[in-house]
Amino acid sequence: MKKSHMEFDLHTHSSQGSACSRMNIWDLIHAACQKGLDGVCITDHDYCWDPRELAKLHKESGLQVYGGIELSTSVGEILVYGVHQSLLHLRDDLPRLAQFVRESKGVMVAAHPFRTDFSLSAFSREERGLEPIEVEVMCRRSIFDFVDTLEVYNGRSCQEEINAARKATKILGKKGTGGSDAHSILSVGSCVTVFDAPVENEAHLVDQLLNGCIQAKKKEVSRNVLGM
Repeated sequence: MKKSHMEFDLHTHSSQGSACSRMNIWDLIHAACQKGLDGVCITDHDYCWDPRELAKLHKESGLQVYGGIELSTSVGEILVYGVHQSLLHLRDDLPRLAQFVRESKGVMVAAHPFRTDFSLSAFSREERGLEPIEVEVMCRRSIFDFVDTLEVYNGRSCQEEINAARKATKILGKKGTGGSDAHSILSVGSCVTVFDAPVENEAHLVDQLLNGCIQAKKKEVSRNVLGM
């Protein structure tokens, strides 16, 4: 019987593709298996994994392992799934990027879209002497004209940022995703995306993301080390 409501950590970083990560790929896979996850997406910074290597990891581990890219752009970081080539040449041209990802049958997710508003300080906006900012205003930012959805639960986000993202999904009419943003094994699986239907391959994963057949979920408090 095929399993429904499968849990994937859609936002992780490996030391092979992200210099800021302290977790190699097998450490990541073992941690995901220990947490009982059904799969992970490795979303290294501006780095594209070879799908053949990921298929080998899937076969050897029994865990579904897919590749994504956390692409740095002028309007924020965007998680791209279903595309298996470098996108660096498109990161400053959002209309062309969105068109290319769409034509490649991929999907784009705004990664922690309100991090710069809330999470770059231990103090709240008010404590920093900043004016309150309305989520409705933040939702007018250009990034939301191009992405298919946004990340709601991120293992490195403060509660204020998460609350803003949850409100944004209602304003924008989108189902948000969840991912740990893990850079070490301690954080893997702290936030996940729950898929309504079985995920048997990457195409199934992308299709459910595009159609909103998902739920974002925070499973545990991320036990980050040095913010990772």
